Amino acid sequence: MTTIVSFMPVYAAAPVSLHLLKADVDAAAERIAALEGEVAVLVPASEAGTVARLRELLGDSARVVEADASLGFVYANDTACACVLAGEKPLPSEVTGTTPDLRLVQGSELLGSEGCRWTWFEGADAPVELPVSTTVAELVAASGVGDAKAVYVGYPTGAFFSADNGGAAVELGSDYVRVYGQASCMASALDQVCQLYRRETCGRCVFGHEGGHQIATIVGDICRKRGKASDVALLRDLCPVMETQSLCEMGRVMARTVLSALDAFGPEVEQHFTKKVCPAGECSAYMTYHILPTKCVGCGECVDACEDEAILGKPRFIHVIDQKACTQCGRCVGACDEEAIVMAGADKPRTPPRPIPIRKR
Repeated sequence: MTTIVSFMPVYAAAPVSLHLLKADVDAAAERIAALEGEVAVLVPASEAGTVARLRELLGDSARVVEADASLGFVYANDTACACVLAGEKPLPSEVTGTTPDLRLVQGSELLGSEGCRWTWFEGADAPVELPVSTTVAELVAASGVGDAKAVYVGYPTGAFFSADNGGAAVELGSDYVRVYGQASCMASALDQVCQLYRRETCGRCVFGHEGGHQIATIVGDICRKRGKASDVALLRDLCPVMETQSLCEMGRVMARTVLSALDAFGPEVEQHFTKKVCPAGECSAYMTYHILPTKCVGCGECVDACEDEAILGKPRFIHVIDQKACTQCGRCVGACDEEAIVMAGADKPRTPPRPIPIRKR
């Protein structure tokens, strides 16, 4: 049995294992030396000082191997980490835990307390230690985010939860957690997650790589006003197949993540193509520009700035933006000294359908 202890950051924004290692290299070396059997340790090649210190402390009790920190999710797979030991590119060949002679231990697990896990919340400066078995409400409280809307537990757990379901049980299997506020669009949040998976896929199988590409494209289209009613049905058909047929965890976890997001926030996602609005007002493709009748002075500066000829009006008339012709370039906003042009999401200001004379104010 070969035990691989990985201090490679699975998330660049949440380098929990590396953070803990650098905080106390001596304590980490002591725990590594206590492991039985053949032991190998993966450390980013960029951490030359830490690598040298570990080698000095461990001696012959463990092999310290430098690895490429520009990769991420693959370091959560035991067969990918085994490739690094052989001097190869870390490409996973099986799901973690299915190779009997390999055991992968994340540094954050090795250096944590029993029954707890070090977790890095999005935007935090350092990780915090939380119980492995927790709830949505406890994660929200630990994050410090007020008026929370959603909780996302990252790879390799991969799940979205509604903050309204505070009692839902969560098994922390990831170093990374993000809590979203009420102003966040969950379609956009899912799009960001899918784009990350798209960059992290290893390319070893059709379901993981091509399936991941298709999912990221579909979710991206929904956020860019190109979605259609059949998209959600297609995602629900594709994801269960990916969840069982992908070669390693990347495709499986991505599929599970998408399904959890649709289960928790399906109606909000669907409004992007059923009502052609982003309820949270975050997706820029759904934002529109409007001229406020109470502020417009009919100067015509916005007309001159609009290269799409989408603004209708003449001197001393309240100007109106033709939404069909507007490309949301935003040049008109900068041209208006009266600050009469605003961007709106689902809630639109009342404006006249056509230019009308300005009344005395």
